[in-house]
Amino acid sequence: MDPGRLFVRTISRMRLPGGSAAASVVLVLCFLAAPAAPAAAADALVAQPAGAAVAVRPTLPAAHLGAMKHVWQTLNNCGPAAVVMALSTLGVDVDQETARLALRGPDVRRGMGPQGVGPWVAERFGLRSTWRNNGTAELMKALVSNGFAPMVTQWMVDPWVQRVAHWRTVAGYDDARGVFYANDPMRGRDVALAYDWFDRNWQPFSYRWMVVYSPQDEPLLRAIAGEDWYDRSMRQRHYERARAEALASGDSASWLALGEAAYQNGLFREAVGAFERGLALGSPQGVFTLRSSYPRALAALGRGSDALRVQQLLSGISAVPATVAPAPDAFALQLARERQPAFDALGLTP
Repeated sequence: MDPGRLFVRTISRMRLPGGSAAASVVLVLCFLAAPAAPAAAADALVAQPAGAAVAVRPTLPAAHLGAMKHVWQTLNNCGPAAVVMALSTLGVDVDQETARLALRGPDVRRGMGPQGVGPWVAERFGLRSTWRNNGTAELMKALVSNGFAPMVTQWMVDPWVQRVAHWRTVAGYDDARGVFYANDPMRGRDVALAYDWFDRNWQPFSYRWMVVYSPQDEPLLRAIAGEDWYDRSMRQRHYERARAEALASGDSASWLALGEAAYQNGLFREAVGAFERGLALGSPQGVFTLRSSYPRALAALGRGSDALRVQQLLSGISAVPATVAPAPDAFALQLARERQPAFDALGLTP
């Protein structure tokens, strides 16, 4: 990557959880990556065929998938239940217990990440699944308008009521009412969620979305997802969005979200600063990704003892079984390695 495309911006001094000022200012370091030439092997596998033309239906003022069934979830089974509901729009009828054993395993404490959905639907039904972060309301509307049933990870209810991470499947929307309709495995069919509520309770989960689809529809899905189809450009765009949101709102949730986005983008020093500011402003209770991303960012900076201390602290505050914790983000480490020569030239650390 061209070091000349790096820029550095000083934002402000951080306050650590104990109230003391951080030893140095926070640096925002961004690479203006060219998404048209992704370098990651995973990105190369999904490159758009030359000359491909895809007709994307316009996003309507209101749309609804109509044919989706509703499933009431069993214990901790919102993820498989959401997948089962999405599959029903493709003419696939499967029970949630079958999906649970395949996607969560026998441990009832275990949640469902998106990574295992693709291999399962491919082997069992000949379908595909793609998930990304950085989803938007506009993207959800475009997906529904084009016949896709997106699943999202959000708080089940407002976090000041109860912090429960939850999968739900988007069934429709209505701009006149300003709501999405979700088939929610815990709350019911066509639950109306206001656009503002939808975004606010989506942000702590990196705006994650997932779609199950037929292989022949992949060019259409790629066209709708745009630059976010590619993991590299999606991470950069999500990071820039999270940084803007944290600076604009200044609340705990936004700074913790920036820490996660910076970690995913291989900017470990900034991730640590954002996590510390977010913790100083509020509680991490129930924020699952923080328990792994914060100590891993510290470890990547060579701060092993701090990483262990934070891991122990967060394990007590936000208790999550080890089976739920996500795996280390190998792509974030790759991005940090690619940036290292530019940072070395400035005497900095990613």
